[in-house]
Amino acid sequence: MSANKPKEPELNRASLLAAASLEFASRGFQGARLEVIAREAKITRAMVYYYFGGREGLYLAALEEVYRHIRTSERAIDLDGLGPVDAMRKLTCFRIDYYVENPLMVALLAIENQHKAEYLKNSQEISARAGISLEPLESTLRQGQAAGVFRPGIDVVELHQVMVSLGMFNVSNQHTFGAVFSRALCSPEQLVRTREMACEVVLGFLAPQASPL
Repeated sequence: MSANKPKEPELNRASLLAAASLEFASRGFQGARLEVIAREAKITRAMVYYYFGGREGLYLAALEEVYRHIRTSERAIDLDGLGPVDAMRKLTCFRIDYYVENPLMVALLAIENQHKAEYLKNSQEISARAGISLEPLESTLRQGQAAGVFRPGIDVVELHQVMVSLGMFNVSNQHTFGAVFSRALCSPEQLVRTREMACEVVLGFLAPQASPL
């Protein structure tokens, strides 16, 4: 076997998690059918239990994978040579685009919120790497504060909350908001406006406060 060729178990695991994410996102935790997941992954149902121990283990693994993917994607953003304002714009736009391009993550998190994070709380990986996931944002924030273009006293988790909220809304509320206001939130034209709005909101939140008169 070539040293560069992935081992068969890894190929099965990746295929299985992709099928599981789609099935759980479509049908919820209880409604998802393991036989459908196994068939889509081209493995037997017994292998689902072999890899993950059953429904809960597979669901948790799917959650961990979507968190792993967004964390890896954000850390791969090239911010070299950018000033803190432009870097913050790039990170903000990433959040807007990422959720639109990865709606399964939004759907899985909606399901997990319905369960009050019952399963996510069992993941040591997600909680242990929460700080790592904030590193690009925190580094940019600190650079901007050092340069005097961002105000001091910003809680990076709250800044992250603002950016996530602006990004996830376009996917989680696209149908209801769109029906009420006749706005296609995920259309290319609207996303241009949303990116601009999101950058204004984030940079406005970060802007140094005006000196009192």
